[in-house]
Amino acid sequence: MAIQGDYCIDAGSEYCPCYLAEMNCCIMCTRLMDRDCCDCNWRGVCIYQDYHFLNYQKKATRGYQKVEIIEREEIDKKVLVFTLKTPHTLARQLKQPGSYIFIRNQSLAQYFDIPISIMEVDEEENHVKIAVEIHGVKTKTIKDVNDTLLIKGPYWNGLFGLEHLKKAKDMKCLFITRGVAQAPAVLAINYLMRNNNQVDVVIDPGKAYINLIREYTKANIIEEGWNLYTPEAKRMLHNLLTNGDYKMIFVGGSDYLQQNLFTVFGDYKNLPLVLTNNKEICCGEGVCGACIVYDADGIPIRSCKTQIVHKK
Repeated sequence: MAIQGDYCIDAGSEYCPCYLAEMNCCIMCTRLMDRDCCDCNWRGVCIYQDYHFLNYQKKATRGYQKVEIIEREEIDKKVLVFTLKTPHTLARQLKQPGSYIFIRNQSLAQYFDIPISIMEVDEEENHVKIAVEIHGVKTKTIKDVNDTLLIKGPYWNGLFGLEHLKKAKDMKCLFITRGVAQAPAVLAINYLMRNNNQVDVVIDPGKAYINLIREYTKANIIEEGWNLYTPEAKRMLHNLLTNGDYKMIFVGGSDYLQQNLFTVFGDYKNLPLVLTNNKEICCGEGVCGACIVYDADGIPIRSCKTQIVHKK
């Protein structure tokens, strides 16, 4: 499946223009790509004009904030669900599907920043829920944190195919999720259901054996307990897509899982596809290059900021 870059998720926001504009590496503006012409498809406020008015400097970047942990729940000894008390503005900004933040044990340096998807937002109480799977060096540093976390955000590129998801209304959608990737699916499901969409869900509990969809949404769970890597699961999904009259597919899981399931989706090329962004996000600003992938022409795409279109 080929990929191509579409647009920068930060374009037109309070964080645009950013570091990339200062380095002549802007994702959107051709004038800020070190070219002589204006040839962009951006329909918002001119990024180059903003940059000019700012005396050729970026806007203020996202800063760190210390937030209180309101609740800490341990699930199956591998997954922690934190409820954080955030400023109202940040809670409002994180309601969008695909939102994520960086979290960190405040006693450690920024090398320990962890990008974590937002699972649920209570805008009235200014509470944000996240689910963290304790797996590697970074996540182990927050295993025993109970009182406060350092966070940085908002970031919004945790999902690819956001345009499909945000346009969905009165549609029937199929969500296929595995393990802790259910967390970003929760936010997307609740967003879709507010727009009168029907959401059916297939759940592979993964190694952590969790079911966040049941606890935090009212979606229709039609299949659960499957190992999505098996031929039997692929046949089950093929039957669902053949007979279910679905108008959109969401896959929450690793790149390896997504690649495995693309063979199932081959017969349904016209269905919009939304995927979790599993790239190596380190800085979130498109600077470090850890998240770079390449399109069919070998052009680098900064996937922490760029919405990616998957061509079947």
